[in-house]
Amino acid sequence: MLSTCNQPTCAATVEGNVATCPKCGGPMRRVGESPVRAWILVVLGLFLILLMGAITLFLAPTMLRPGETIDGGSFTGTAEQARTALLLFGAVILFGFVAFANGIYMLKTRKQSKAFVVATLALAAVMLAVGWTIMGWAK
Repeated sequence: MLSTCNQPTCAATVEGNVATCPKCGGPMRRVGESPVRAWILVVLGLFLILLMGAITLFLAPTMLRPGETIDGGSFTGTAEQARTALLLFGAVILFGFVAFANGIYMLKTRKQSKAFVVATLALAAVMLAVGWTIMGWAK
């Protein structure tokens, strides 16, 4: 936990819950994770889980059998492209679970977990790599 001086000319930051600034004597405020940010993560996580889950369930049967007409539609890409796209869908769903869990953790503890930050960055890297691969096929 950190405390930051409220004086704009000072803005000193110290560790711990400190009431008075050790530098200028002004009032301090606690710098913690915002509950608004935590709720945004919870809502965003649920949105990604539900929306991408529905899209994946709807498209997976068609994408797993390229060239076949299933329920009036067909996937014209290759089986490898379908698997890669479904991997991307799965990564987005997993990203939603991490965001949801991070939001719940932040609501309960009032702080950010480094493990969630690392997991979020790793998933973002996976999604970018898969997206880059898919864009390469579009050319």
